[in-house]
Amino acid sequence: MPQILKNTSEISDKCNETNESTLKKLEMYQNIAISEYQIDNKETKDAKLAIQEMRKKYGL
Repeated sequence: MPQILKNTSEISDKCNETNESTLKKLEMYQNIAISEYQIDNKETKDAKLAIQEMRKKYGL
């Protein structure tokens, strides 16, 4: 099951525990940087609102 880790030291520790490759670590850090950029630039939206919009769009 996916885990949500809140800081880079947690991510690093988890990678070391599970023997993830260095490339995988870099991908995770890159994803964090992209997410932080999107949050800082208000490019995200509330999950409940997003689900409501999808339901309306697709008639669910």
